[in-house]
Amino acid sequence: MRSDGAIFPSWKSGRPPSSNTFAALLRIAQIEAGVRRAHFARVDLSHLCSEVVEAYVAVAEDVGQTIAARVEPGIAVSGDGNLLTQMLVNLVENAIRHTPTGSSISLRLAMVAEGPRLTVTDTGPGIPETEREKVFRRFYRLENSRTSSGSGLGLTLVAAVAELHAATVALADNAPGLCVMVAFPK
Repeated sequence: MRSDGAIFPSWKSGRPPSSNTFAALLRIAQIEAGVRRAHFARVDLSHLCSEVVEAYVAVAEDVGQTIAARVEPGIAVSGDGNLLTQMLVNLVENAIRHTPTGSSISLRLAMVAEGPRLTVTDTGPGIPETEREKVFRRFYRLENSRTSSGSGLGLTLVAAVAELHAATVALADNAPGLCVMVAFPK
């Protein structure tokens, strides 16, 4: 997210990759230390989800993918809006980056009995079940993604943001593809 609040694809930010890696590590450390809780306020998660998908429709189209959203209106959580936006951006960028041309990406936000539920799915290769816990480790990358851009910090940051917000992150098979579920508390 730019300082003016606009969302943009991080790989087009113009910053060198080492700067992005350092910034991500610093942000993860701040999140894990709980420093960011001072910025908690009521955040319209429905609005954030819609904004992120809208910002990435053209990016997905440029690489021959489709992205769609089903977002229930009026879902809000207590949290840090910048961090929640970064979490959403990381999930969408991962789906775009790690799926081939012709893939479909879907973001869904719904209120369920347990609380807000965010789901990002794609029709790409997915993540083998034996690797799913490992991808949350710092710098861990699947063998088939080592030749693509990225530092192996995206899902680490997603997990840290979720934990700060008392949410849980789970990965599942989308048959084909990956399903990332973030469950927020009531």
